[in-house]
Formats: sequence, structure tokens, C-alpha cells
Amino acid sequence: MSNPCIICVAITGSLAPGSPWCGAGIGAHQKTLNEWSIAAGGHTRTGLEDNVRLDKDTLAPSNAALVQHVAEMCEQHGRPVATWQQARQILDIPMS
Repeated sequence: MSNPCIICVAITGSLAPGSPWCGAGIGAHQKTLNEWSIAAGGHTRTGLEDNVRLDKDTLAPSNAALVQHVAEMCEQHGRPVATWQQARQILDIPMS
């Protein structure tokens, strides 16, 4: 069976070439989608609004702890973490 996420990215890329995309998982699936999105060249999001755990036995003490985990994933995949200025540029949001 094909991975539906890969199919979705391929379709999106053919319809809107060069467009940024983001994968987002909820709850127990957040880390899986974070890892997959980073590895596949997309963007990701994280935070307590989507997931309150660092792992199945540990509550996240803060958003910063979840962000640190995703930043480590980015480093493992050779993907730099965007600054807030770069994120606004990627999304074509004015700086003012």
C-alpha cells in the first residue's frame, strides 16, 4: 500500500509547484508527522495545542520542550530551523 502522505505531497506539488507545505499531527501522531514532514522536505508545527506529551509517559513541561524536540529532528535531517523572519518570508507575510 502506498503512503497516503507521500501521495498528497506529490499531488500538491503538481498542482502548486514550489509551494510550501506543512504536516501536522495531533496527539500521539504529532512526532510521527513532524519527523515525516521534515524528512520529506516540508515544514512542521508543534505545540501544546496539538499534543501535551513528550512521550507516552511524560507530559511536556512547556511548548519550548516540544519545539526543542522538533529542532533536534531538523538537525538530524540537515534541515535548518527558520527564524521568525524567515518563516514570514516563506509564507509571504510582510514584516510590518
